[in-house]
Amino acid sequence: MKKYLLTILIIIGFFFILGCVTEQNEGTTISLKNLSADKELYHSSENVNLTARVYSKSDLKNVTVIATGINGRLNEKKILNLKKGINKIYFNYKLPRCNVCGGISAGDYNLSCRAIYENITIKKSITINIQQ
Repeated sequence: MKKYLLTILIIIGFFFILGCVTEQNEGTTISLKNLSADKELYHSSENVNLTARVYSKSDLKNVTVIATGINGRLNEKKILNLKKGINKIYFNYKLPRCNVCGGISAGDYNLSCRAIYENITIKKSITINIQQ
């Protein structure tokens, strides 16, 4: 029995080493690996630079990527063709000269990114802080 169990464990280990077993779900075409801003704290008139890293198993056409946040002030949509592998997608939003005058109070704000391809929608969110 021990010999049989050891043989099975060796075979399973061999498949892991060769990469025959992966973490990806079969059929999942895209995944949003990371969403990041260039910093965590922003002030009036600064640019919020947002980067989404989208992984694609193959070349894909007409992928919709949408960045939203800051009480609806950031709402940018891009329709892109993705290459196989990691694709970096950039979004930029300039904060108003006077945040209070522009309707943005000091505090934390969520930024979200959605990628949509056919019937697959993926989403990630981060939080930034905006001060005067």
